[in-house]
Amino acid sequence: MKAGTLNTTNTSMLMRYEKVFATLIKYGFEDILSHPPFNKFFPQTNLLVPSRGGKKVSQFTRYERIRMVCEELGTTFIKFAQIASNRPDLLPDELLEELEKLQDRAPTVPLEAIRETLNLELPRPMDELLEYFDEVPLASASMAQVHRARLNGGREVVLKIQRPGIRELIAADLAILKHVVSIIEAYFPQYQVYQPRELVKMFEKSITEELSFRMEADNLLHFQEMFHDNNDVYIPKLYRELSTDNLLCMEYVEGYKITDLQHLKDFNITGPELALKGIGLYFEQIFDHGFFHADPHPGNIFVLPDGKIAFLDFGMVGSVIERDKILFAQLLLAMYDQDVEGLKKAILKFSTGLNKEKERELEYDIIYFLRQYTQVALEDIDGNEVMRGLNALFFDYKIKIPANLLLLLKALVIIEGVGLKLNPQYDIIANIGPFVKRLLAKRFNPQRLQQEIARSVEETTTLVQELPQDIKEIIQKVKEGKLHIEFEHKGLMPFADSLSQSINRLSFALLVVAIILGSSLIVVAKVPPLVYHIPLVGIIGYGISAVLTLGLLIKLKKSSKRP
Repeated sequence: MKAGTLNTTNTSMLMRYEKVFATLIKYGFEDILSHPPFNKFFPQTNLLVPSRGGKKVSQFTRYERIRMVCEELGTTFIKFAQIASNRPDLLPDELLEELEKLQDRAPTVPLEAIRETLNLELPRPMDELLEYFDEVPLASASMAQVHRARLNGGREVVLKIQRPGIRELIAADLAILKHVVSIIEAYFPQYQVYQPRELVKMFEKSITEELSFRMEADNLLHFQEMFHDNNDVYIPKLYRELSTDNLLCMEYVEGYKITDLQHLKDFNITGPELALKGIGLYFEQIFDHGFFHADPHPGNIFVLPDGKIAFLDFGMVGSVIERDKILFAQLLLAMYDQDVEGLKKAILKFSTGLNKEKERELEYDIIYFLRQYTQVALEDIDGNEVMRGLNALFFDYKIKIPANLLLLLKALVIIEGVGLKLNPQYDIIANIGPFVKRLLAKRFNPQRLQQEIARSVEETTTLVQELPQDIKEIIQKVKEGKLHIEFEHKGLMPFADSLSQSINRLSFALLVVAIILGSSLIVVAKVPPLVYHIPLVGIIGYGISAVLTLGLLIKLKKSSKRP
């Protein structure tokens, strides 16, 4: 099958439903099946509860049993749990801790099925294209299996082959998840706090992308473009003509895991040197390119004999926009500087609707969170523990962090762990500093400021231009009876007059701001005619804005004296 779509049959759906329900009962979730509409099909769910690892299932916590259910149901549910673990604003810390234990492992696919897939996906039979094919896989995961091979002509490659039948299985599981969500919404309102529909929607997008190896190929090519002029980085070659939606053919990279210091010392490569260079390249992905490898564990970062760093496996990547780069830097620096106010401000930038009392509670919780690491040596700080503490804050205060930023924070925990393995004295903040400074310098350079001023002028002008029309539309709706506002007031007329005056002053102030911004843009651009090297039009604009500002201040002073 070439580029496939997610579809399934009624028979496979029914079989999968049976497996899902049997697994739920097996792990002690018969309480769910005792509610409508499940109780129509499972009138008696008081079944024998099995044991696991010599321990009765009933002795495990509910969150541990959720993990066990996902492990037994396989690919889709493991992937769903891993995606859900990226939402600490929705799930409790104890559940996140369990979901993080899930491993993406699977038994090897029979060789006959692998050969059949290769002959289906390759442009010609595999025996005509391959000089050699290693029957023992390099890796076997739930979505794909990886084999080493040699093309005719001697080029060494790796073939990432999608597991046969995985699309149909995921399609069936997605349909079941969507059905379960609709049942939860109808019969289990207490679980709505976890926003199951949003989780499934996010998962469907992620798993559909991961099923397409073409997207992974595009990610690899993007990395090649990012580092094309960097002599410290090596990105494997992609054989596009031998790659499809279900097959990826890449150059085989000969090297060692970045943490394999025993072998790397033969090439005079030291741990501290690798930490500085390797993690520096990772920060470059984040702050310079805004596109990063989201799974930077040692198996995906190799070191070549010449000292180059090779990044592998581009199935999981993330993007970060300019504004979020700044927020990420502020969040990180505040945590490591033990800056309570700075961390609170960074977190609150993602929050909506926290009142002053809640903000104060958040501040106390941040103090408690940071105090745990005040006297702890850098090498003794557990990055996963820090992440869990941060996640608990997000959950307790329902603070919704952008998914890609959470992905970045998790990746950072992994990369910091790599750095500390290479050099126990590795200081992530000392090394991230130059990248943050470069980011800020780029943000405040004259050309960028000129662009931002131009954008602000345009937005302010548009606001001023559209305001009369917006007011006209509101009045028209009132006349037509389409706008209904019901309220009862006592003694609000003075407030209404004051509000009207405030709106007038605001409109006036916006006009002054537009003139100032426009004049600044003209001055920066050096638009002729010039007077003492300053644009005449800009001087006039500043003069007009000064007069208008003075008039506004006089009015404000007079109104403040009125009773």
